[in-house]
Amino acid sequence: MASNWDIRRIYLYLVAFATLMMMVIGAIRVVDAVVNIVYPEPPPVVYKDPISTQASKEELQLEQERQRYYRIRELISSLAIFGVATPVYLYHWHKIQRSEA
Repeated sequence: MASNWDIRRIYLYLVAFATLMMMVIGAIRVVDAVVNIVYPEPPPVVYKDPISTQASKEELQLEQERQRYYRIRELISSLAIFGVATPVYLYHWHKIQRSEA
């Protein structure tokens, strides 16, 4: 193994490390988002009428749709983080492996 640490090699390792961390965080967020979609938390009670103590069916349905929308957006965002970081990581790691050989 070569032991000359030039700027290029340090750069490659730093980018590989940063993108690897992005992949890990993205993967954790994907799993969390899938769990939230499959097993969502119950919607909070929404009171529009200060006199009423119960939310109407329409209000509860709207709240459930809103929560589902944000859970799906969270999943897409997490997949985007993972999807962007993966090829960048693979490219830099491949460069590191070629320079080591």
